[in-house]
Amino acid sequence: MAGKETMQRSRMLENGYDGLLELCDRLEAIADALPNAIDVTHYDEIANTLVPTLGSLHELEEQVLFPQLRARTDRRNVSALIERLREEHRQDERAAADVAEVLGELLHGRCSLSWDAIGYMLRALFESLRRHVATERLLLAESRRGACHA
Repeated sequence: MAGKETMQRSRMLENGYDGLLELCDRLEAIADALPNAIDVTHYDEIANTLVPTLGSLHELEEQVLFPQLRARTDRRNVSALIERLREEHRQDERAAADVAEVLGELLHGRCSLSWDAIGYMLRALFESLRRHVATERLLLAESRRGACHA
């Protein structure tokens, strides 16, 4: 049962990564279109879903990936890796909250940032999230390979 549940949670995590990468694509499209195309519906949707989506995904990562990492033999390096990933989660969540706030301000015409600053902010977030997903997918794949050879 535990193996089946782990596989199910791993699939949920992969689906979550796919959803997050889709959000990154949407953020990139916004950054590319600024200041010409402000789509109120998309901005509002992203502003309202970005932070909760990221938070839920980070929780799932900690439930699925972190135990797999802890099962490794070199615990000292794993502890440092897990702490680094947790810090990345905190930084990404702060950046996502800032982006959500800016998108909300744009919707209400209250944003004091320049278009360039907004574009850079969006790019910094989606590039960081894409790197994070790529790294964690590699760690998951490595953990699966290690479990198959154990």
